[in-house]
Amino acid sequence: MGKIKLILLVIILVIAGLIIVTLVLNPTKNSAPLKNIEIAKEIYGFSATIQKINGDTLTLESIIPLIDLTQEPIKTTVKAFVNDDTRIIKLKFPDETQNELIPEETIIELKDLRAGDKITVSSATNASDSIKNNEKFLLTDIFLIEK
Repeated sequence: MGKIKLILLVIILVIAGLIIVTLVLNPTKNSAPLKNIEIAKEIYGFSATIQKINGDTLTLESIIPLIDLTQEPIKTTVKAFVNDDTRIIKLKFPDETQNELIPEETIIELKDLRAGDKITVSSATNASDSIKNNEKFLLTDIFLIEK
């Protein structure tokens, strides 16, 4: 009987630990408009994962900073679009054996991007209001880091 109680106690502790780690390490998921949440007032760029590409529109999952930096950031889905002036660049960093730190830049096209790619995006205009109101905004640059 003692071994069964010990095994049950270990299982309960593992499950409790997983729940705590999940709640502490994972930011809040919110795919609805962020109208009632105080996100940063100026957002010109962020890292994201591409969820979907439809024409010139990218659906991105990203962690959006809040005004109050003591609060957990919000993980949400945003939409952005590209135009002919958007620069899409693949960055290839040298391996650790080389002394250079500057990445090799290769200009690529939208068709070279895939769902699941991790990118960094920038916009010449402040995207905060567009993100808050669930509206698309124009991307100036997309950087894809080669794996």
